[in-house]
Amino acid sequence: MLNYISTPVSRSIVLVVVIVAWIGLLFTESSHPSAEIFDKIEGLDKVAHFFAFGVLSLLASAASLLLSSKPSLSIFSAPLLIVSVVGALEEWYQMYVPTRNASFADLMADVLGAIFAILLANWLARLNRTHQHFPTNKA
Repeated sequence: MLNYISTPVSRSIVLVVVIVAWIGLLFTESSHPSAEIFDKIEGLDKVAHFFAFGVLSLLASAASLLLSSKPSLSIFSAPLLIVSVVGALEEWYQMYVPTRNASFADLMADVLGAIFAILLANWLARLNRTHQHFPTNKA
């Protein structure tokens, strides 16, 4: 099975499918009333936005790094654009869901999660390059 996803392009296709599924999950979750715990713990919804959109950005960053000849991502990169657009669309969508509401603070949590994930992806890519240049001795 792994032989089918051994090239960067095929790995990127798999990542795109996972990204689309994750976006679908985000919009599905936005279609339902928020969990009661978000009403009980102030700010928890912002943490959830940060995490959910950070994961989306990490997935998009991985796809970008696989397809790019550059070993790093600009902080103003395609993953940030994707997350910002999806976050804005999700907030716009929530304006029309009776049990939800749109929030600029939620969108900012989405964008901050994306920025954190891009920085994390860059750090992981640098770490990976360092280990590739200095292989372990298997004597």
